[in-house]
Amino acid sequence: MIDWINGALSTLASISVDNPAGLVIIFFVALSCDIGVPFPFVLDTIVFFTTYEVGPLSWPVLLVLVMLLGGSMMGTSILYWISRHFGPRFVAWLGRRSKFLQRSLERFQNELGRWKIPVIVAARLTPGLMQVSTVTAGTTRLPYYQMVLAIVFSFIAYDGTLVALGTLARLGLRDVGPEYSAHVAFGFVGIMTVVFMAVHLIRRRTRAARHSQEILTKE
Repeated sequence: MIDWINGALSTLASISVDNPAGLVIIFFVALSCDIGVPFPFVLDTIVFFTTYEVGPLSWPVLLVLVMLLGGSMMGTSILYWISRHFGPRFVAWLGRRSKFLQRSLERFQNELGRWKIPVIVAARLTPGLMQVSTVTAGTTRLPYYQMVLAIVFSFIAYDGTLVALGTLARLGLRDVGPEYSAHVAFGFVGIMTVVFMAVHLIRRRTRAARHSQEILTKE
């Protein structure tokens, strides 16, 4: 199992214009994630490990980032324009399939406020809110250029962090042999899991505190 993972990870360093199939797969996985089809930590691991293997200024890393941004832009744009065109009907359709999503949409509409781009950027960086922010932006007819700016800013913040982590791992673990690639990847996924759980718990606590404050204010 470990040997198979090591082999799969080592192929990331061979990503180039001569390997269009790999680039197309990355593009469509990014597109699917932004629409709402989950591939937990797949893209994160690709960015991190490609940087770790070949360096942050390498051609493979640049290609991966271009495919990720292009796929993310396409996926978010599709969801945005569907939401903008169908409006409340699309939200009602989603609400019939997920009460959690319906509550999240209603709550996020109230939070959008004046600083729309920073709020959407923060939502895209928060687990479970990426699609909610896109649908809300579409139904409230947020100008498309602002949605594009939010995509770019969140991409820079998130994937830039992954590249930085991959660079730090490359500098700190340069003497680790390629046979331990899977262990490095597992360690990265474990750290990301802890970070996402911490963000989720903090968001729940913040929401609960805000809800309690609203009840006390009404009383």
